[in-house]
Amino acid sequence: MPNPELAARIRSAILTHPHHYDPTAWLRGTTLLHPDTPPHEADSPCRTTLDAAGYASHFTGHTLEVVDDPADSHGSRATRTLAHKPGSQPLPVWIVAQRELHLTGNDAGRLFASCTKASTVLAALAQLAGGAPRIDWDAIP
Repeated sequence: MPNPELAARIRSAILTHPHHYDPTAWLRGTTLLHPDTPPHEADSPCRTTLDAAGYASHFTGHTLEVVDDPADSHGSRATRTLAHKPGSQPLPVWIVAQRELHLTGNDAGRLFASCTKASTVLAALAQLAGGAPRIDWDAIP
């Protein structure tokens, strides 16, 4: 069953601080965000933004960290965002978010996709916050 409290908290953050929501990056504007630092108060020369997965991981006590991705075989600089708690294995932020929100792979994939419009993300989070057992994508205009 999805986590309605977490879904409501993410939705509220996006509505309250819309300029700190960016669906195109798990974390942007800083390379390290501790769980006790609100994104809108992060000490960063750029505006710190999160997507829904970033918020889910951040709000559940995970530190978010952008790291170089050694798996890039093309010689270009690639990064990935990991989420971790003290003493735990760092995992990709979307995996942590899927687990914390208790989502199916399909729902997580659509909710966290960079091409999903903010209005769709907010509608999906409203369903989850209302206690829906899964996201009814057909009900979202």
